[in-house]
Amino acid sequence: MSNEGTLSTRKFKYNATLAIVIGMVAGYIVGVIGGPVMSNVQFIGDIFFRLVQMGIVPFVMCTIIEAVGGLTARDLSGIGVKGIAWFAGSSILAAACGVAAATFFEPGAGLAGTALVQEAAYEATGTGSVTVQDTLTNFFSSNIISSMGAGSMVPCIVFSIALGLAISYWRTKHEDEPCPLFDVIKQLGETLLIIIRGVMTVAPIGIFCYVASVVGQLGPDVLLPLLKYLLVLGGTVFVFLVAWIVVVCARCGLSPFVLIRRIWRMSIMAIATVSSAVTLPVEMDDAKNKIGVRSDIADLVLPLGMPLNSNGASIHLAVTAITIAQIYGMTFTGFDFVYLTVISTLLSLANAVAPGADIVSLTMIVPQLGLPLSSIGIFAGLTYPVGAIRTILNVDSDVFCAMMVAAGEEDGIDKDVFYGKKAIES
Repeated sequence: MSNEGTLSTRKFKYNATLAIVIGMVAGYIVGVIGGPVMSNVQFIGDIFFRLVQMGIVPFVMCTIIEAVGGLTARDLSGIGVKGIAWFAGSSILAAACGVAAATFFEPGAGLAGTALVQEAAYEATGTGSVTVQDTLTNFFSSNIISSMGAGSMVPCIVFSIALGLAISYWRTKHEDEPCPLFDVIKQLGETLLIIIRGVMTVAPIGIFCYVASVVGQLGPDVLLPLLKYLLVLGGTVFVFLVAWIVVVCARCGLSPFVLIRRIWRMSIMAIATVSSAVTLPVEMDDAKNKIGVRSDIADLVLPLGMPLNSNGASIHLAVTAITIAQIYGMTFTGFDFVYLTVISTLLSLANAVAPGADIVSLTMIVPQLGLPLSSIGIFAGLTYPVGAIRTILNVDSDVFCAMMVAAGEEDGIDKDVFYGKKAIES
């Protein structure tokens, strides 16, 4: 009798990933059927995202401070520098792939005379001319509280690294003494994670309402005029993702088929939430407990990668920029392609980590091309599909970079964990 009870319990065990997928599909169906009236439930989706995001900035800061503060100078010079090098290389390569794909397939060709382009409108003002100097200057905050309130992740991470280095130095100088500040930050991070995990239990409901409202307001037909654009963007991301899997498995000596299973949950979460920030806790848990990346590497590289390694955003900016240029009859030659690759990579660093980030990104790059801001309105209805496409690569590439760093470290990846032969002890 007890065995039957156990089997029954296992049979009906709640699967969070499956529930989110069901929520997405149900949201789309209900949005199509319900139409504009579904905008009335959008506030539920907005509340869900706000509940998760309210603790993300301090959680990321606590995680980085703890990771950096717990490392030695030797660890920092190895793990940190390697991680940043992989971020830079992969983001530049991603932007270059986006430029090449859009140039070859011409997703903007033939759209100039369509009603979608002629009726496009976008009322917000752009960011103006963003120089390399401006981008680098904005990495540093004059008021960290203000940056936290604005959700500016890069300045917050720079501050967290600085504080972590200070804690690491203090702990080195006082080896026999406890560091109360380090302990408090560690406990705060663990507490915030409890809150985030609690909120994530209602993720299927929040995602259902968000998808239903978006589809209901815009209608399923919004995708048709830009189907070629979506195919080029999605195809480039897919090819880049496959190439990443092949490279990382060859470098780490792992099975690509097992890796795909290990990143499945975080990938679904990325597609459903279209937010790297919301996906981060799941991403970190899977990297350590399913892939076997050493904890100190995952705790340092993954939070850093969220704003600094946006491969999906780099491809999105490059493909969209060239698509807009093709619509307006603008051609690129020679050094223009190099410039576009670099600017797409740099602006991906300023990429927002919440739904709607694609529109924010376009307001930065469109002025660089001398194109009207009204062109952004062409893509206004694609926030969800574009966000899902770019976020899955943003998230997965962070894990791949961490794996590449771990491959060069002793016991960086526990293959017994990766192949399911043992579990990480909590």
